[in-house]
Amino acid sequence: MTLTRPAIDVRIHDTHIGIWQDNARDETFRTEVFGPLIKAMKSRGWIVRADPDIMKQHWCLSPSHRIASRGNLRAGIRISGRVVEIDYWAETWPLDNCNGQRHDFRKLARMDYLDRLRFRLEVTRITAWLQTIAPVTIKEDEPAGLTAIERIQRRYAESWHTDKDLGRPISKYSYNHTSRDGQKIEHGATVWFIDRKGRIGRGTAYYNLNNMWWLVCGKDEMSNLSTGEIFCQQPSDLRTKRNERQRRARLEGELASAVRRMDFRRAETLKNILFGSAPTFLIWAKDHGAYYRANYSGYTTDTIAAGRYTRAEAEAEVRRVPHELEAIGPDGERIKFARAA
Repeated sequence: MTLTRPAIDVRIHDTHIGIWQDNARDETFRTEVFGPLIKAMKSRGWIVRADPDIMKQHWCLSPSHRIASRGNLRAGIRISGRVVEIDYWAETWPLDNCNGQRHDFRKLARMDYLDRLRFRLEVTRITAWLQTIAPVTIKEDEPAGLTAIERIQRRYAESWHTDKDLGRPISKYSYNHTSRDGQKIEHGATVWFIDRKGRIGRGTAYYNLNNMWWLVCGKDEMSNLSTGEIFCQQPSDLRTKRNERQRRARLEGELASAVRRMDFRRAETLKNILFGSAPTFLIWAKDHGAYYRANYSGYTTDTIAAGRYTRAEAEAEVRRVPHELEAIGPDGERIKFARAA
């Protein structure tokens, strides 16, 4: 087989695929890699279109950006200089980032099992096709088949923060090893944690960096969690989900959707579920010129999408930084609370 293109590096990180070549001025990179890649995805059932955000904000860059969808999977494809990048995600897991699942970390771990398999199949198909047109070097984060403990040991070996005597990093400050229930997290100890669905899980803690810890569950499953998500003592009532933030964000999103389509009966029902008969307030951030979103997470200039807060919640937040925040009452009045003594 005659290979027609210069060498290509394929770099894979989580659900990101980067297709790299040396020459950033090679105009054939677009016609022989970017274009055929999109055509091949379409032939496999992907719906590919222009990225609407790029069209709206940077229309001159639109020819270099595409959005694709197939089943639950989504993909963003772009070309820039000497790299074609593909990022995959799904919209099936609870919303963590106010900008959408596309911007979450650890997207592969959040995907459903079948979607992970579909992503792996896409990687195989793309690399197999590239190998028909150029010499290809594949660089993945980790070799396939490693157990969770082996992956952690590999990262310890590569880390600059590893203590040479212990062979792992050390937590030197209490705020880096104090759990949610106020206990000291010990390296190698059994701990409990809140998973992404709000369930309580159990695993073994291994120190990572700063206030982050690896949690190993079974042979292969591994999570990277902060101290605020870890319990040293077994929480009571293990069957109860700790998903208050996700629940509230979801219900507030449903409330905003009902208001937009003028379904005010449903909006009233959702508002009563969230807040009962209590009046709700918005929080205005003067430095951003925007409202808080739900759960104090993110900003928006859209009053419908803005987060709703009880008077106590709004007052506590505004008192925290009264020179930057204002509460806006149900009738639109702006309320300034002095800093708490």
